[in-house]
Amino acid sequence: MRSSYEYAYAKYLDFYKIKWEFEIQVFNLGYKLYKPDFFILNPNNSIKKIVEIKSRNKKAIEQAKTDLKTISEQYGYDVDVISYKELLELYKPLPFSLNSVITEWINSDHTTINKAAFGALNGHYQMKHNDSTKKKIGAHTKLLWETDSISKLKMIEGLKKSGMKKGFIKVPRVERECLHCNKPFITLETSIQKYCSRTCSGSVAIKLATEASINKQLLLHQEIKKYVIAWTIKNNEIVEKAPFNKIKPTIDPLLREIELKYGIKDLRIISKAIFGKDCGRKELLKFMKSICNENVC
Repeated sequence: MRSSYEYAYAKYLDFYKIKWEFEIQVFNLGYKLYKPDFFILNPNNSIKKIVEIKSRNKKAIEQAKTDLKTISEQYGYDVDVISYKELLELYKPLPFSLNSVITEWINSDHTTINKAAFGALNGHYQMKHNDSTKKKIGAHTKLLWETDSISKLKMIEGLKKSGMKKGFIKVPRVERECLHCNKPFITLETSIQKYCSRTCSGSVAIKLATEASINKQLLLHQEIKKYVIAWTIKNNEIVEKAPFNKIKPTIDPLLREIELKYGIKDLRIISKAIFGKDCGRKELLKFMKSICNENVC
C-alpha cells in the first residue's frame, strides 16, 4: 500500500474476510487513464465493486467521485469513494482503532512515506543513467510506441500534461540564481521559476504575507486614530464635560461606531492604534480631551 488509508482499508477487508485485489485494472475514461485502488471480488473472482481511497482533500474526493461515476456508467460496476471520515465509521465496530493501524503502517520498515522520500532523501536523487542504460530505455520505449498497450496510452497522457508532443525538441534548460538564497539551479528556459526549492519560495511567501499583514494593520490603526480625532471634534462638548469617574457612557457611542465601521470592538486594539500599546479607557479620554484643549475643536 502506498498510503496509510489504503493499508487501513485493506486491514478492514481482511478482518471481515472480504476478497479483494489492488490496482488490477486500468480504465480509459476518454479524458484520462484511471487505475482505481481496490477491486472487491465475487467468489468467482468477477468484480463486485470498485473502491477508491482518498485522504481529506475535498477536491481529490470530488474528482474521484467523478471518475468512478464515469466507470460506473461505462462499465456498469458498483463504485464507492472512501476517505478518512468513512474509514472512522468502518473502524468503530473493530477491536482495533484506525489510529493504531495508521501508526503501524508509518512505523513499518516495508512502507515508504512520500514526504520522506522527496528531494535529497530520495534514493535516486542526482543519480544519472549511464549510456548503456539510456540505450536500453530508448529501445524499450520505441517498442512501446509501436504497440497499442496501456503503457503507450500513459506515455501519450504524460506528454499531454507536460505540453510536449512526440518528436518535438525539448525546451532548453538554463541556470538561474535563487532570489532567496542565491544558490544556482537548473530549470526550463520558458519557466517562470525564481527559487531553487519550495523551501525558499515558501520562506519568501511567508515574508511577503507577514509584511502585507503588518502594512494592513498599520493602515487600519491610522484610520481608527483619524476616526477617533474626527469623532472627538464632532462631540467636543461631551468630551470636555466627561468626568473621569464616568468614562464608559462617554466613549461607548464611539466604540460602537468603530465596531460598525471597522469590525473592531476590542478596546485594546483601539488603544494600540492611538498609543502603540494598551493604555485603557482613562488614557483614551485624556487623549480626546487633549485634542479639545489644543483648540482643534
